[in-house]
Amino acid sequence: MLFKLSKRNVQRSMKDYSIYFFTLVLGVCIFYIFNSVEAQTAMMDMTENQKKLMEVTTMIISIVSVFVSFILGFLIIYANNFIIKKRNREFGIYMTLGISRSKIAFMLFYETIIVGVMSLAVGLFVGVFLSQGLASVTAKLFSVDMKKYQFIFSKEACIKTIIYFSIMFFITMILNFVVVSRYKLINLINSQRKNEKLKGTNLILSVALFIISIVCLGFAYKLILENALVDITDNNFKLSILLGVVGTVLFFRSLAGFLIKLVQNDKNLYLKNLNTFTLRQLNSKINTNYISMSIICLMLFISIGMYSSAIGLKNAMEKSAESQTPYDATFIETYNPQEKTNYNNEKLSEILKKLDLNVNDYSKEYLDYNFYKSPIKFIKMFENTSDDFLSKQLKVTMDHNIPIIKLSDYNKLNKMAGKKPINLKDKEVLFVTNSSTMENPIKDYIKNNKSIKIGNDEFKINENYQNQSLENDLAKDNFITFVVEDKYADKYDISQKCLSFNYVGDKKDTENNLTKNLEKSKNKQIQYQKDNGSILIFISKQMVLEINMSNAAMFLYIGLYIGIIFLISSAAVLALNQLSGATESLGRYEILKKLGVSSKMINKSIFIQVFIYFSLPIALALVHSYFGIKVANNVIKIFGDYDTVGTNVVAVVSICVIYAIYFFGTCKGYRRIVNK
Repeated sequence: MLFKLSKRNVQRSMKDYSIYFFTLVLGVCIFYIFNSVEAQTAMMDMTENQKKLMEVTTMIISIVSVFVSFILGFLIIYANNFIIKKRNREFGIYMTLGISRSKIAFMLFYETIIVGVMSLAVGLFVGVFLSQGLASVTAKLFSVDMKKYQFIFSKEACIKTIIYFSIMFFITMILNFVVVSRYKLINLINSQRKNEKLKGTNLILSVALFIISIVCLGFAYKLILENALVDITDNNFKLSILLGVVGTVLFFRSLAGFLIKLVQNDKNLYLKNLNTFTLRQLNSKINTNYISMSIICLMLFISIGMYSSAIGLKNAMEKSAESQTPYDATFIETYNPQEKTNYNNEKLSEILKKLDLNVNDYSKEYLDYNFYKSPIKFIKMFENTSDDFLSKQLKVTMDHNIPIIKLSDYNKLNKMAGKKPINLKDKEVLFVTNSSTMENPIKDYIKNNKSIKIGNDEFKINENYQNQSLENDLAKDNFITFVVEDKYADKYDISQKCLSFNYVGDKKDTENNLTKNLEKSKNKQIQYQKDNGSILIFISKQMVLEINMSNAAMFLYIGLYIGIIFLISSAAVLALNQLSGATESLGRYEILKKLGVSSKMINKSIFIQVFIYFSLPIALALVHSYFGIKVANNVIKIFGDYDTVGTNVVAVVSICVIYAIYFFGTCKGYRRIVNK
């Protein structure tokens, strides 16, 4: 009998709290999809290096899944307590009829099992099918071909999902037993007669708190813009976070008394239709739930930030991968300044021959070239820059001597990369960078300085700076390099030796042979580096592409994973708050109907109330996001340039669409409760 009663209760609750079931299904679905990433790679023709990089991504997703499970666990427990609280009178009737607390507890036990099994079954079913599309996204990110299509079911992801959610529901069952054991019949029967205790709504206090909240948020935005995420250990950065949180809480706390007084000033608006009733309803909810609304606002801010930054970082890395690898392969020998260095003029190709690596076996065209250490320090050169982001970077950037490259080598590199050579006059210098964040500072420097002194020589600055990579880079970290005539570069010590070349024959096969030989001569390389106090690095185009795509996939998946979970959790809590309010206010709506208020007016009042309640947290979250994303965009541009406006608009619109689904679902559920 208890099981049948539990089944009927679940069916009845599903109609009123379908948002809760929808969120559970969505949570299970997302959890499975992202944990099945590793299984999807079985359909892809990946290299060994790509497989290793993908293993790192799946490992990080597994760690993030633990954090996500806590968020979803909190949501399940919160929603379950919320729904049970609204059924107090029902449980009081059960106890009046002679049903014991233990039987009520077992009834809730059955209900939790039914809801858990249903949400797991539906969520996994949907997740298995949607995860097939994730394979196409992963293949595109890694620029690999998919093998013959096959339907993939990840047993590991399925088991992990069942275990994690089973633990969540088990904890919920235990808490239900604890709650039921404390039930008192008199409190259950009179639960609907109890009014929420309203906190003070003094107008002067509300206005004062509102002004303080605006001041706190203003200072938080100012500090985060000044810090620009350059140094997150800085006290001002921590203070900006603290002020942002305090300002958000005070903002929602002040609305309880501030909003109603503000609208009351416009009598035509306040007394129109059911606006008085609607505003009182809304004011009561904000007054009692300002803490949860503040938390939801901050979660939405994190969701928007993670979502937008993940897409932006992915786009930046994709675009930069090609430009930071102008050649098929580059060998680099850098010197450790802390150790005794042998500055010899031996070419890197000759050094590699001694290490059993003959470049002629892999390429018909290669170039040995050096970078030389100029006496000009980077920080000193740009200490008076007007660029805000660079001026903040200079405070934490390790100072280094700006490198010099010979004009002849520069032109040979251009030829190898398919670019035209350039001509420089005697004592003329050309600036080269591959960092998009340095373009504006370099433009300003050229505009304000016609010449620059390098050592004892005065050089005229060529106005046409170049944005390009001079060797294969793992990151776009060549802030600036000087190009001068050969005789001027020879005056300075070598800071780095390079050897760049393009492969002969099939590029993939050539790289495989080269990497195999590199592995064979590994011991000789280690000994050479130890003897000369240097570091040998091999960077290929394929390697950089794979690393960038792997990092892009990792940031995209983690950003979307956390962003979506935070979004649905926030929207679900808002929805449940409103639906519980509908149950609490049934008596008030009955009075309105008896007074002759039409269903159309009541439905309009419900729409306005839910709309404002949903709008307030996301509106403030969007303001937070404007400043947060603005700062994040500058940091992301270090990795590469991308369409910031388009990316941010797509991210925000996507989030608003999901948020709108919850809003309309809540409106529909609210009307059903009131009108049934």
